[in-house]
Amino acid sequence: MKTEEDLNRQLEDILAKIDEARRELKALRRNATEGPKGKARASFIAGKQRMIEAAEAAKQLDTLKQREQEIRAKSHSDDR
Repeated sequence: MKTEEDLNRQLEDILAKIDEARRELKALRRNATEGPKGKARASFIAGKQRMIEAAEAAKQLDTLKQREQEIRAKSHSDDR
């Protein structure tokens, strides 16, 4: 019973982190040239940096999703 509660808590935490990572990734992938009031604002180097950050965020999101699947699998195996 205790482990099921722990798994549910871990799953909630992972889902919250996944949601946060998705929002961060979406913000990073947004067109860098669209600044406030439609003004161009990003240089080439800033664009490259955003691409690197987006790749890191995507990697983190994949890791979190994998952890979610592991927790769900463990939870389902404990239910049986």
